[in-house]
Amino acid sequence: MRPDTDAYFKLTNEGESRWWSWGIVFWFTVLGWLAAQLFITSPVGPLLDAADPELSNEMMEASMGAFSGDNMATMAIIGASFVLSTILGIIFWIANRTTKNTVRRVFGVLCGLMVVISLASFAKIIPIMSTPELTELNPKIVSASPIIFMLILLTFPGALIAPYLGQKFIHNRTIKSMHTAASKIRWNRGLQAFFVTWAVLGTITAILHFTGISPVKSNIGAQGFFAYSLVCILFLPLQSGTEEIIFRGYLNQGFTHLLKNKWVAFIITSLLFMAMHLANPEALAGKESGMLTLTMSHYFLFGFIACLMVWMDNGLESAIGFHAANNTFAGIFVNYEGSVIPTPSLFMATSNPKIDVFVGLATLGLIAAIMWKTRKPLT
Repeated sequence: MRPDTDAYFKLTNEGESRWWSWGIVFWFTVLGWLAAQLFITSPVGPLLDAADPELSNEMMEASMGAFSGDNMATMAIIGASFVLSTILGIIFWIANRTTKNTVRRVFGVLCGLMVVISLASFAKIIPIMSTPELTELNPKIVSASPIIFMLILLTFPGALIAPYLGQKFIHNRTIKSMHTAASKIRWNRGLQAFFVTWAVLGTITAILHFTGISPVKSNIGAQGFFAYSLVCILFLPLQSGTEEIIFRGYLNQGFTHLLKNKWVAFIITSLLFMAMHLANPEALAGKESGMLTLTMSHYFLFGFIACLMVWMDNGLESAIGFHAANNTFAGIFVNYEGSVIPTPSLFMATSNPKIDVFVGLATLGLIAAIMWKTRKPLT
């Protein structure tokens, strides 16, 4: 048994860890992610128009649907609120950093007020822009070109710029302290989790297929397989790693430090992780079939198991390997219709939420158990 299974979370006892510092860095992270989305995906329109003009027109029509009727006035008000509060928030933040005493506190309060308005406006505008029509088109857009898929995946590591800078210059801690409590990042542990996850997923899939519980169909020879597989291997780990660093890393450390209870933190971050996937195609399908809660429970369980891996290892390495393996397995080997990763994998399964959630729980539990048994003392 490890002498200290909370060493990773105790790293926040050093440096700046007051509540305002976590809030401001999280806000900057949201803004950074939005900026990365706008900048990196700017070529998607022309690429889609070249690959599939008809689909490009559908996307334009679906996008314009968010700006029609009553939505137009609502979007204008909320958009203006977001832009104005964001600009003022940044100005007040700079003023807070460059003044002293009472004046500094006043600017700090004003900055905090603008941050709240900015985040609230952002949270309000996203559901309006994510129309059901756009959600349904997203898999088709990704399937139109592996380059479009690559660009979408690259928006994720772009969101790490803000938390890394915040860790260094606001929290006054090393970037490594957000990754691990070990003396150095344990790349071998991440690779171990990656291949353990692949092995377990492959074994479970084979058992389900040959027992007839959940058979898969061959998709070998599908057009674009090699191009999409290359993108999966090179860029899906970046997407998976980003989500782990932010949710299981930065946010877990923050909530654990502020609430003094890692288990409550795990529940909160797992719920946030689940909420982030509410715009996925399978979530929309679950809502239409009346099984949204069952469908989304898999995301909560996935997030919570990843939290347990961080706790047992005192670092993110195994959680990142586990997440990257899960996503690349779906992207390359076994996928299903309506997946948020709509790649031409080798085999296609049929999604069945009533079975998938229980199979998923057993699979996740087995992976976690193997990683628990193979853990090593922190050095």
